[in-house]
Amino acid sequence: MTSTGADSGAPSPRDDQTGATSRSSGAVRTDQAASTRPHVNPWLSLTATLIAVFMQLLDVSIVNVALPSISTELGASFSTLQLVITAYTLAFACTLITAARLGDLYGRRKVFLLALASFTIASVLCGIAQSPVELIGARFLQGLTAGMMLAQTLAIITSTFPAEQRGKVFGIYGATIGMATILGPTLGGALISWDVLGLEWRAIFLVNVPLGIIALLFGYRHLVDSRAESAQRLDLPGVGLSVLGLFLVVYPLAEGRERDWPTWLVLMLVASVPVLLGFVLHEYRRGRRNDSPLVELRVFRDRAFSVGCVMALLFFSCLISFFFTISLTLQAGFGFTALHSGLMTLPFALGSAVASGSSNKVAQKLGSRVLIVGAGVLAVGLLSLSVVMNQQGTSPHWLAYAAPLLVSGAGLGLFIAPLQTIILSEVKQEHAGSASGLLPTFQQLGGSVGLAVIGVLFFTFIGNQGQAAVQKVTPELTQQVAASGLPTPAQSEIIGSFGTCAERRLSSADPTSAPPGCEPATAIPGSPQAQVGPALAAAGKEVGGQAFLQGQRRTLWVFSGVLVVVMALALALPRRTSGHGGPSRGTAA
Repeated sequence: MTSTGADSGAPSPRDDQTGATSRSSGAVRTDQAASTRPHVNPWLSLTATLIAVFMQLLDVSIVNVALPSISTELGASFSTLQLVITAYTLAFACTLITAARLGDLYGRRKVFLLALASFTIASVLCGIAQSPVELIGARFLQGLTAGMMLAQTLAIITSTFPAEQRGKVFGIYGATIGMATILGPTLGGALISWDVLGLEWRAIFLVNVPLGIIALLFGYRHLVDSRAESAQRLDLPGVGLSVLGLFLVVYPLAEGRERDWPTWLVLMLVASVPVLLGFVLHEYRRGRRNDSPLVELRVFRDRAFSVGCVMALLFFSCLISFFFTISLTLQAGFGFTALHSGLMTLPFALGSAVASGSSNKVAQKLGSRVLIVGAGVLAVGLLSLSVVMNQQGTSPHWLAYAAPLLVSGAGLGLFIAPLQTIILSEVKQEHAGSASGLLPTFQQLGGSVGLAVIGVLFFTFIGNQGQAAVQKVTPELTQQVAASGLPTPAQSEIIGSFGTCAERRLSSADPTSAPPGCEPATAIPGSPQAQVGPALAAAGKEVGGQAFLQGQRRTLWVFSGVLVVVMALALALPRRTSGHGGPSRGTAA
């Protein structure tokens, strides 16, 4: 299989003889031995990359439903749980740019297979972790190797398939991204509830082992190696600046709320600005000298790519955060099991699957405007979900959530499946490596920063709802306490203490745990105090549920506002692209 360029649908005779592209720039070279193997099948090559993409993105969302179980077994705080997710996405985002260049230098097939094997091993380490520190470390390694894999996939696809097939291929690729993100909660909930082999939450990581082995077998046999001949060496200063800058952004956002924003965290966030500006300036100078920059900044001259990267950052900041907050609301707020929580969001996956299947045809008719339709439908679905949540309260029926989640999933499918094609449609072949690292970097950075920012907003919304939630349950609780026969002063003290402790709990770093001094007191069985205990527990559960409910609703409003911005940005995209173009450059069906 011969590498093909963005404007060439078939290999030339010279390509068949040398195994290299016939471009005058000599930008991309395909390994000759690999390209002439008779058993190489591009669609089986795609299968290997899609399994890898599915695994690495599944591990972003599948963890959400396991957070309460991980907290119980390992004794992890809410901040630690957030780090379990952030460590993965942070390592993922920091690795992608560098890993794309490593693929340019040493061959994308080699880097991909090495990263895939390492990711499988890291999944085993996550599954056997015995402490929060071990789990966070293993998750960081998972993110590191996942970034190395994903950084190769877009360049592998670009060099494997001719231009007229890429619309269809990138549609499948985008649908895989969406399905992996959506199915995570359901699959995770099922694995935990079924307690496969007694592994509980550990099964969500160990499920990667058989998938990783299958992908390795397909990849070893069918992947074609390619690299960029223009890449001469690794830009080590650029590597250092990019990794440091991204770390200085994401870590303070992840830890700030738990640590009450100490000065040193604020300074880290401020320091990220000159570091990232220094990185851009450094890459610009190396690019002007043709000195093998880590990132080829000329790729941003393509309007579809530059605007699309910003859209991807904003969109993924909402997508990852949505599943994080909805999982916590259903489980920590409403008391659902992991499986129940996953099944509640299953209509989202179904809507996305159906819409993804038809998105390529819709995109051929609407061009880049399909992204406006997708983001708009998703925003309408999320706002509808907010209304339904308010009506259903803390014990919702799954059928009530089904319609808005189905609509939301349809919006996601219409957006995410064509996104890759539209953004990468005009990227030159010699910039494929940089684009392959930059686009997923923006996506994962959006997920990581979005998770941190939305996490702060979400828990702030919950804390702000404490007083209103207490007032809502106080009348019924007062009647129950009065029926216990306790003296009136004692009743007033109990009601007052309950309200104070409930508000303190919801404003704390962990709104599911009683703050110091508010632990339930031990009462003599049969005493009036013991009779009040169940009433206080039920009221406390309802207060927490109401606070999570209203916090989630307000977070959905934020998501919808961000999606409106995404729709506005989509107006700046070229209406027609080579991947979803007009009559002269249509996408193969």
